[in-house]
Amino acid sequence: MEKINTVKGTKDLSGFNLMMHKKVCEIFSKLCESKGFQEINTPIIENSKVFKKTLGVTSDIIQKEMYSFVDQGGEEIVLRPEGTAAVARALITNSMLDNLNKKFYYFGPMFRREKPQAGRLRQFHQVGIEIFDEKNPFNDVESILIAEKFLKLLGVRDKIKLEINTLGNLESRKNYISDLVKFLKKNISRLSSESKKKLETNPLRILDSKNNEDKEVIKECPKILNFLDDESNFFFEEVLNNLKKLNIEFSVNPHLVRGLDYYNHTAFEFVTFEDKSQNAVLAGGRYDGLVSSLGGKNLSGVGWASGIERIILNLKEINIKKKIIAIIALSEDLNIKILEVLYKLNPLDGVVFHSIYSGSFKKKMIKANKLKSYGCLIIGNEEIKENKVIWKNMESGFQEILDLKEINEFLENKIAN
Repeated sequence: MEKINTVKGTKDLSGFNLMMHKKVCEIFSKLCESKGFQEINTPIIENSKVFKKTLGVTSDIIQKEMYSFVDQGGEEIVLRPEGTAAVARALITNSMLDNLNKKFYYFGPMFRREKPQAGRLRQFHQVGIEIFDEKNPFNDVESILIAEKFLKLLGVRDKIKLEINTLGNLESRKNYISDLVKFLKKNISRLSSESKKKLETNPLRILDSKNNEDKEVIKECPKILNFLDDESNFFFEEVLNNLKKLNIEFSVNPHLVRGLDYYNHTAFEFVTFEDKSQNAVLAGGRYDGLVSSLGGKNLSGVGWASGIERIILNLKEINIKKKIIAIIALSEDLNIKILEVLYKLNPLDGVVFHSIYSGSFKKKMIKANKLKSYGCLIIGNEEIKENKVIWKNMESGFQEILDLKEINEFLENKIAN
């Protein structure tokens, strides 16, 4: 019989790997909720216009990575390749443009048809935040501050450095691109074949090339910092000065760009110290004009996204151990009582209740030990008649009789201590 595997670039999540994913999302959610962000969950499928109107027709996502299809009704649908444009669309669709709080967080799967690599799948998972507001450098700093705190809570900040740059406003960027193209055309023979194609369509993306030939040319390229007008320069300096006041370490990388058309002004990445092409753990920036390009008001925005798979590759250790409590009966004719006890037990953070039905009492205890159970709830004939069970601490061997009415309170206190 034919063995059916997962689609290339996708993976099933289960066991320890799934627990890691859930823990990252849990840490992220708690942080965002505490800082006033609201959770938002956009559909996995979107109208293709959401991304074609915002990402830029020359972006890699639109040209070769986006999963798109025409459904039975003739509508062009895409699998969500990123979160920012989708959240901006949701802001308009749900009439939230005038809400006082327009700070959002999200997590979920995204889809891009890239060459599968470690930490980069065709169905991958991201966490991200977006702040929609009037144009203000403090929002840029706040988004970086949230990223900094998130990476510290995960215990990976010491393995990662923050790089930052500015793309300037539209006028500054136009002037810069004009000079950049002139320089690159003079050195076109030194560029890779891929960069030669981008020279006509998306020259800024050449600065992000990981090709060794291109890197040598990039070192000699004009720097965008020399093309900033007063407004762009002031905005960037405000961001940098406030990061310094908050003691957030960073370095300015004049070649750092973002691959999507909607970005302007601040661009930043948290990257590992390793010299490899896929070393960005978290990336973001400012996107003034994105909301208006989708039919909304002229609202500014800034945010970031981080790949969960990429985060997990860099995790030293994350505490996801759960205490197992086995539920067993002295004889199999009491198995129905196991279910009655299981029904009475409330969910408890960090605790897994595991029912054991078959085998002699001795074999059940052996299985409880193999599961590395923290404790056992033992149902005996005499005890259950009085609505009581035996609690056994598997580490110390200590036993005591518990009233079923008080079992949830007992376990809450026991686990907390």
